[in-house]
Amino acid sequence: MSLGNGKRTANREKRRELEEQLSSLPEVLKDRKLIREEVKQRLVNGLQTQTLEYDSIFNYDKANLNKDFNLLSLLFHRMFFYRLNEKLSGLTCDHTLRLSNQILTQMKLGRGKINEVLEVFKKNGGHCDCEVLFNVESQLIGK
Repeated sequence: MSLGNGKRTANREKRRELEEQLSSLPEVLKDRKLIREEVKQRLVNGLQTQTLEYDSIFNYDKANLNKDFNLLSLLFHRMFFYRLNEKLSGLTCDHTLRLSNQILTQMKLGRGKINEVLEVFKKNGGHCDCEVLFNVESQLIGK
């Protein structure tokens, strides 16, 4: 049984549409050195020049439920949580916000803004560095 010309044409058009959608998606960086450079660029300057796989885990709808959405999503896109995870890997949490404080300072935030961010973390269950990842970042990612 063969497909009619109409069905073949429709299938071809669907395939072409899918290919266009896939080609319009930004290319995700794979090179570790380039990823490190992109993370540093975003963290310090707040400039996104490339797309990272990490960007795809952000869940806008879930994050938007938090009343601190603007601040937390800014920190996510500036790679704060990514960097904190990087620093914490291989270490045990000392149950302080020492690493978070270091990263916020790296981001060139003023003391007042840093204190505001740390209060938002505490309000959202982030009383230490590991809880910032488990309780605060988890409000921004996943389903």
